[in-house]
Amino acid sequence: MSAVREWAASQNSKVLEAVAVNNLGKWKTATQMTALTILLATRDSSLTGPGVLVASGVVLLYISAGLAVWSLAVYMRKIWRVLLK
Repeated sequence: MSAVREWAASQNSKVLEAVAVNNLGKWKTATQMTALTILLATRDSSLTGPGVLVASGVVLLYISAGLAVWSLAVYMRKIWRVLLK
């Protein structure tokens, strides 16, 4: 995503507007940070029931990856609309 945004910044302002930050990216980041926090916390052996926590952390990572792909698709669709005009 960073590479797409950097490329858009080097183009005209309409392309840059097409890749403006949206809520999808914010949800992706929040999900990713929550997953990493859970996974890092489960490394502490004093926690009880780490199996459930590890599983939920991994699921959140997969959700985060899905949101990243979805966000990329949204950005690319917007960029194509601007470039084809």
